[in-house]
Order: sequence, then structure tokens, then C-alpha cells
Amino acid sequence: MKPERPILPDELEKSQHPADPEWITLELHKRIRGAGLRLTNQRRAICEVLAQNGEAFLTVGEILSAAAEVADTLDPSTCHRTLNDLAEIGVVHHIHFGSQPGRWHLTLEHSHQHLACESCGAMTLVPSSRLQETFKMLQSEYNFHVSLHHFAILGQCGQCRRDDKHSHH
Repeated sequence: MKPERPILPDELEKSQHPADPEWITLELHKRIRGAGLRLTNQRRAICEVLAQNGEAFLTVGEILSAAAEVADTLDPSTCHRTLNDLAEIGVVHHIHFGSQPGRWHLTLEHSHQHLACESCGAMTLVPSSRLQETFKMLQSEYNFHVSLHHFAILGQCGQCRRDDKHSHH
């Protein structure tokens, strides 16, 4: 089954939202080509999986499993290489949550960071602007400049803390 011709970026309706999977896929394709990389079937499949999952944090295994439906010739090493290429052009980041396997996260924009609950896995988005004072303090007091790539702050969400308190009584 041959896929339909992709919609070119200038053909997109102005109302199409950047969180739309189709828009994300086209934006990824544009950035891959803009970096001088070929848009292979394997890269297309990975882009589609990332776009369909939006803000999710995916393991390589989860990406491979979902991409297998689109590209039957995707192996783990190709997936790793493709994700590393996408990280180099700044559209995904590799993040570790404690001792869990590394996860990949779509990062077309850098306007937020994440609070990750180590108990239930819940993610809370925090606007990067809310962390600016902390970053400034690190620079002035510790002479340390924070690179504003995506990162996760690990801890426990309010619901899990309440559940833990109730279970210890």
C-alpha cells in the first residue's frame, strides 16, 4: 500500500495546531531535510511514532514496537542511530528517570520542563520561565550556566505522597 503524497508545509491550513500529529510529522521531515539528512522509510516511521505520541516519553522498545506497523525493516541499531541523529538536530532528547531505561522525548520547542513522579510515572509540565530565577541563582552563586535542554526533575507527586502517608498509618 503506497502512502498518500505528504502535505507540503505551505499547504497546511493556518488553523492547524502545532500539537497536531500531522503537523509534527511534517515539521520533523522539514527539519531532517534541513539538516541535510535523507528522509528514509525508517526515519519516516520513527517520526510518525513520535508525532502520534506527542509529549510521551518512549523507550526504544516502545518506538520499535509502534514503528513496526509502519516500517517492517526497522531494527534496534537503526532506531538508535536515527534517534541520535534526531537528537543532534534538536528535535528529540534522551532523558533518564532514575534507574529506569532511557526514554526519548519529542522537543520541537523548549518552553517547558518536566516533573516526573517516580512512583506512578505522572508527568507535570512546568513552563521554563518559572525556573528562570533558579537558573539565574545557579549562575550567580555557583558560576554554573544551565543548558536549557529538556530535563526531568524526579520526585513524588502530591497524590502518591498522600497515598504513602495513608499507607503508613
